[in-house]
Amino acid sequence: MSESFQPGHEDVENRDAIVTLSTPMLEQLDDRQRRILVNDLVELSQSGRDHHAVSEILGERLTKLGIEQPKHVVDRLSENIAKATNLTISLDDGTVLHGDPSWTPATHDTDVQGTEDPADDDRPTYS
Repeated sequence: MSESFQPGHEDVENRDAIVTLSTPMLEQLDDRQRRILVNDLVELSQSGRDHHAVSEILGERLTKLGIEQPKHVVDRLSENIAKATNLTISLDDGTVLHGDPSWTPATHDTDVQGTEDPADDDRPTYS
């Protein structure tokens, strides 16, 4: 680990989290399956389990719903929801399915500065 390492939000306890569900994934599910998915995410975020346990359970539940995701995606999602104090679940069009309706990807002001901001004119095209 370099000396310039600065922990990001993934190392912060007691924070809010937004989970955005993609339209293509949801189109594969019926209404009952969508409700189960949202309920599972909410339940696991409030379970008090560590993110490793949440990842194992979430992986099993996603598979049962027919949602195949790579392990690293399930692990990252689990880490975020396991550490979340408040969870907001929305669709990629901004519709909130659970949580604070004012805190969606469209309205959330991310903590970026300078060239980290995609709108910054000095941000490189790629790195």
